Amino acid sequence: MFHAVLESSKIWRQIVDALATLLTEAHFIVRNDGISLTQYDSSRAAMVDLFLPSSIFQEYNCKNEYEVSLGLDELVKVSKRIAGDDRLEFYLDQSQNRFEIRMIGQAERTFKIQLLTPPEERTKKISPTFETHAEMFSDAFKQVVKDIGVVSNHMKITVTKESLGFGGVGDVGEAEVSLNLGDDSLLYQLEAKQDATAMYALSYLSEIAKAISSDTLTLRMTENKPVMLEFSIAEGGVIKFLLAPRIERR
Repeated sequence: MFHAVLESSKIWRQIVDALATLLTEAHFIVRNDGISLTQYDSSRAAMVDLFLPSSIFQEYNCKNEYEVSLGLDELVKVSKRIAGDDRLEFYLDQSQNRFEIRMIGQAERTFKIQLLTPPEERTKKISPTFETHAEMFSDAFKQVVKDIGVVSNHMKITVTKESLGFGGVGDVGEAEVSLNLGDDSLLYQLEAKQDATAMYALSYLSEIAKAISSDTLTLRMTENKPVMLEFSIAEGGVIKFLLAPRIERR
């Protein structure tokens, strides 16, 4: 049995919108401590890692462990029907192979979404070590992505002890943005064991930037290794995006 109640419809829409930026299906693992998801996108260039603790729900009842696989197109369409003041109730109906979302507000509406067949093997979590840990305001990162996107399809991230640099080169020119560590900076924490540089596809970074719904963002990276972008969802929830680098040929 699984049943949960969420008072904030905004939180649910943020979750669905974030997953839909890179995924076509969502394979949730539902346990008594919360809901998790670990998946690659179709190209396996990026990974999404989500955890929603049971504490973000006003009611949460899960007796066993369940795999709940849903098409994100359907989930997005249903979520768009949620009114701002709706209370949400979630049910898993195994007998009918449906996931039920009930919206309770001025009217009570119920949508039952067909469950998909879960993958044969679960994606294992990746726990890489990083040499750089940076924290910044999310709007700063979103503006950087837009700035570099004016001239380039890729973004190079360069780390020093005092700054985080972003750059791009294309047929029409070059762009550079530097965030320096300081009291008035949009970059308010930076720990770097050594200088590092890596390049990433801007198409992915643009989609990830759209998914960010919190005020702050954590960026972790190492020289020519995947970058991890992490932000919070509600109290205790977290979404992480891990993106593989583009290796430059010399």
